[in-house]
Amino acid sequence: MRPNSSYFSTSQTAQMLGLSVGTIQRMVESGALQAYTTQGGHRRILASSLRHYCETQGVPGTQALPASAGICIVHHAGMPAHVQQALAQMAHIHLVSHPLELAGLGESYAVFFMDAHVAWLDWPDLHRPQSLAPQARFIVYNSQDLSPEQQQALARQAQLYPADISADLVAGYLLAIGTPSPTAAATSNNHH
Repeated sequence: MRPNSSYFSTSQTAQMLGLSVGTIQRMVESGALQAYTTQGGHRRILASSLRHYCETQGVPGTQALPASAGICIVHHAGMPAHVQQALAQMAHIHLVSHPLELAGLGESYAVFFMDAHVAWLDWPDLHRPQSLAPQARFIVYNSQDLSPEQQQALARQAQLYPADISADLVAGYLLAIGTPSPTAAATSNNHH
């Protein structure tokens, strides 16, 4: 289990709570835990939902659940695998590819990167993501693929970045918000 996971399988959740997989499935069906279903039919429990459940039920060990990350990246399913892998290995990054993953994020994100190719976002109005983190900076990448009207409307609410996202771009923002990327930390450790 990755320490910065944004979701857990039903078996991981069952193991953490000391319950059966069947009980976790019933909790999802009853709405006690929020989850989404993968294309393969497997449930993924949102970490934020599990954390909320543990806090409201007084389950010890809640601090072991992953906290929210510093940068949230809302990406299209077509994100290149090598970019997704590089970003997933970075600390303080939360990758979102499904609308349910936005539920319960809270206000702890300093930056939201949003792919202009994501059809389920509210274009040109960023009301839904901005309501999650009103103090965050919003960057819409791949903005060159939006119409001029959409670009003009979004430019009032977000910074537009015409190209695709990269690990280097995100690492730069991590440094800017005071959260060193693993690569930067490793480099500075090698110089001492």
